[in-house]
Amino acid sequence: MSWRVSCRMSWLWCWLLAGLTLCHAGSGSNILMITMGGTKSHKIPFWALGRALVKRGHRITFVNGFQADFHVDGLEEVAPQRLVQYIANYTDWDLVGARYTGHAPLSMADAMRYPIEACNSLLNDPATQRLLGNGTWPGHAQYQLAIVDGAYPECALGIVHRLNVTAFIYINTVAFYTGSVSLAGNPVAYAVTPHVFGTWTLPMDFLQRVANCLTHVIADLLHWLCMQRVHRLLRHHLGEDVPHPYVLGRDVSFILQNSHPSVRYPSAHLPNVAEVACLHCRRAAVNLSQLDVELSGFMEAAPDGVIYLSMGSSVRSARLPARLCELFVAVFARLPQQHVLWTWAGNASEQLPQLPANVLVRPWLPQQDILGHRRLRLFITHGGLLSQHEAVFHGVPLLVLPVFCDHDANAAQAQRHGYARQLQLAHLDEEALYCAIYDVLHNDGYRRAVRRRRALIHDQLATPLRQAVYWTEYVIRHKGAKHLQHPGRHMR
Repeated sequence: MSWRVSCRMSWLWCWLLAGLTLCHAGSGSNILMITMGGTKSHKIPFWALGRALVKRGHRITFVNGFQADFHVDGLEEVAPQRLVQYIANYTDWDLVGARYTGHAPLSMADAMRYPIEACNSLLNDPATQRLLGNGTWPGHAQYQLAIVDGAYPECALGIVHRLNVTAFIYINTVAFYTGSVSLAGNPVAYAVTPHVFGTWTLPMDFLQRVANCLTHVIADLLHWLCMQRVHRLLRHHLGEDVPHPYVLGRDVSFILQNSHPSVRYPSAHLPNVAEVACLHCRRAAVNLSQLDVELSGFMEAAPDGVIYLSMGSSVRSARLPARLCELFVAVFARLPQQHVLWTWAGNASEQLPQLPANVLVRPWLPQQDILGHRRLRLFITHGGLLSQHEAVFHGVPLLVLPVFCDHDANAAQAQRHGYARQLQLAHLDEEALYCAIYDVLHNDGYRRAVRRRRALIHDQLATPLRQAVYWTEYVIRHKGAKHLQHPGRHMR
């Protein structure tokens, strides 16, 4: 074959591949995403997957209880105002203050009313009624797939059912929550499955297994009672023929589980479950000074590294007890060799008037760019799952001060793995906090343990995000992937 013919063939292949790419981009599916999560962190895995799917030519409608922070072409956020207002009122809490004084951050009654009242707010909202009335969001065709948060999915499942969406999958945002996984037919043995609201880790002794089993049984009973009321709501708003939420949940096509053996423990899963912990994680900025000169300079100027403190989106900085703020300030003043970055969304000049020179307070900080910075030595956190995953992804030891929900379970597991130390907020004093910080900074065992975990989570056939995209498109291609569902999931 001559050189000229070879060149023509090469150009032909290039045009063919370009054409196939354009065809792929133009043949994307319409996807509905819904999260009923009451904290903004629930949106983060959806954002990550949604942006990746948009790049693949899919069109996303994302329903959630928070106003959009940015715009992405192809990803339209719908924030029903009644749900937004309900979540804002419900979460006007003092979680840290309650834990600091030795009280439960959230009563059982408050926890049980959330899925009921949030569902009622969502279904009563004009935006939701518009979605249901049209069968899709204006400008979007019929949905081929729904992606639903595995935390409080029941109301969303009613909407998915009424819209006649072909299939749905879960993003199980809370790794230790096993309810949605169990409904799909996965084995969840109570004796060896630590409950999301417990502090037990594997292996458990006999008494711990008994307590864990009782916790599971009681939680299941309370959840069943709650779901009876949710079902009545669904039938009232969506029609008497809407099945029970448990029946709807058993038909999940696939589950993207926000966990991995490197950050949790090995679990027995069916073929329609993929573990995608760190779905949202990314590499840190190579040159932080290009993003923020002041922040970069502050970190580089630290004589002996940087400490980063962030208590997550669920904690209101302005509601932190004054005594606890004074405690942090006093401890940081005793660490002049370290610089401290502190995420504080309140009025720092009024609430933190005597900050030492080695502390920089900002209402928002680029967390993953900080965690991946070579000067960072310690992350003080509330124990949120995404923060824990990011710390492992970037190889940073933790000091965890659990607040509520799954924070205690996450902290216990991280401590078991050796890369975190846990302190209880209840009656925390200055000396205990200082000694814990000093220990993590100077005991190299924490850093070795987290680097081991970092190596494990990076050593996969594909990144968690690529896996999530693959399985999402797999379910679309195979019209719900019924062949992956357990045939005994509806047995009683």
